[in-house]
Amino acid sequence: MPKLKKILLRIHLATLIMLVFNVLVIGAFGFNLISNLSLILKILFYGSGCLLFFFYIKPFKKKAIYFGFYFFYPIFAFFGWLMDGIFGAILSSFLFLFFMPNDCRFENDQIQINKKFAGFFGGCCKYEIIEKKYFLFQKKVYDFQYEEDMHFRKNDIKIQDNSLQIHLILKDYDYNENHEITKDTILKIPLKD
Repeated sequence: MPKLKKILLRIHLATLIMLVFNVLVIGAFGFNLISNLSLILKILFYGSGCLLFFFYIKPFKKKAIYFGFYFFYPIFAFFGWLMDGIFGAILSSFLFLFFMPNDCRFENDQIQINKKFAGFFGGCCKYEIIEKKYFLFQKKVYDFQYEEDMHFRKNDIKIQDNSLQIHLILKDYDYNENHEITKDTILKIPLKD
């Protein structure tokens, strides 16, 4: 058991260092790890914290309080949701914000368009355009919001002259004349190197 405890502690500390490094790189350079790798690191970090709680509970050590957070937080969020729906929803939003994988709506070898997770009380349909860099990193290029849920097809998105072109069909309803207005639109976003 002590060998497994050491391995889990090393995994926990190594993933903590990598996640902190990721936050520092975002702040300094605007780059971060690709979302899949970041999600794997977060799951390893949280899972090792949950398992280490059981190693430090008997005999009780002060580290058990730290690792107990990882084990008891989802339980508190669930019971908070049962007792008072809003409190539990807020706690669950924080938990899911940490672990929610990106809802990828379009991806090719250069860019990725994701629908952002805004929690249970967040506004609808915020999207981010991410440019892939250096195999393990990505950079957020642009954010936009649209009132409806969007799914993109391959022929709707083109990259030309170092800019991203998204073909959208926008719909609105004219209440004065009682008919729907459809507009064919191209959203152009510059991709910077």
